[in-house]
Amino acid sequence: MKNVVNSFNLPQVFHVQSLINYSLSCALAFTTAAGAAQQLGSGEKTIEQCLLKQMELSSDDVTLGELRLICAQDNDNRLRKRDRLEHRASLNPFALLPHKPNYLLPVTFANISKRPYGSDPKAEKYQDTEAKFQISLKYLAVEDLMWDGLDVQVAFTVASYWQAYNGEISAPFRETNYEPEIIFNYSRPWTILGLPIDQTYISLNHQSNGQTGELSRSWNRIIGGVVFAQNANVTWGLRTWWRIPEDDKVSLDDPEGDDNPFIERYMGYGELGALWSFSDNHSLELLLRNNFRSDNRGAIQLGWTFPITRHLRGYVEYFNGYGESLIYYNQHTERLGIGVKLTNWL
Repeated sequence: MKNVVNSFNLPQVFHVQSLINYSLSCALAFTTAAGAAQQLGSGEKTIEQCLLKQMELSSDDVTLGELRLICAQDNDNRLRKRDRLEHRASLNPFALLPHKPNYLLPVTFANISKRPYGSDPKAEKYQDTEAKFQISLKYLAVEDLMWDGLDVQVAFTVASYWQAYNGEISAPFRETNYEPEIIFNYSRPWTILGLPIDQTYISLNHQSNGQTGELSRSWNRIIGGVVFAQNANVTWGLRTWWRIPEDDKVSLDDPEGDDNPFIERYMGYGELGALWSFSDNHSLELLLRNNFRSDNRGAIQLGWTFPITRHLRGYVEYFNGYGESLIYYNQHTERLGIGVKLTNWL
């Protein structure tokens, strides 16, 4: 089965630098295609058509202003619809909201490197076939802090890589990354250099794999980002980060100090994401990281989400590059997985 991934084994130069540069061009095609599909799907309601329909369906005591509000919300982009639904759900004091996508990939095929594990005897028996899942939740802690639309969110994400089919070593969790963060999110639209911005945020982010000694990986960042909807179906996100400096370790066993001193050379200083929703709950997603160095060690991730039932979606994910997980921040990884997605970005 692992030959499925091995069939992708082109020269590493293509894997990272050429593939990412090519993908930047593809991103432009991605936008053009999405725009064309948007025009072809002209059956989507305009506000005027919505008003006519609502006037037929509504009672006589509903004002024209109320109808316009209903139709404006109905024609909002997906990002604004999600924001509105999240604020509505937060009225329930027991509600936790999805943050990043929540998914389970029962089967993935990857080139599992043994190098980061050093002398760990289990590493020699790690298999290339494993499961991967992500659980990501947030809580709306404060609404309208200081001004309208500025919220404080508390989020927690767990991404785990599970040797589920490796009975020889009791099916261990090979790697788990924990990512708590506090987010200051501004959800009112504004413009910068003529570009409409739908959402702006800054967060204090910690990411760790919960290990000790030579397997320990962690870093702290201040992350800033913007999200904008090109149209009703295409959404772009750009974020950049500054790593909070740490002192060097005295030794590998030192519990204090920098676990991964050169992580920026692989993870870079930001990433670009895009989501194209189309054709009855299908969506394509793109994630690009590029460290803008001559020996580029970035990453690309592609995803396809498709409907299975009303609330359950299928999900196919492909990753190629560095930094898929913290233990592999400086190791090239290629992975293909299929499974189900419980919640999407939008």
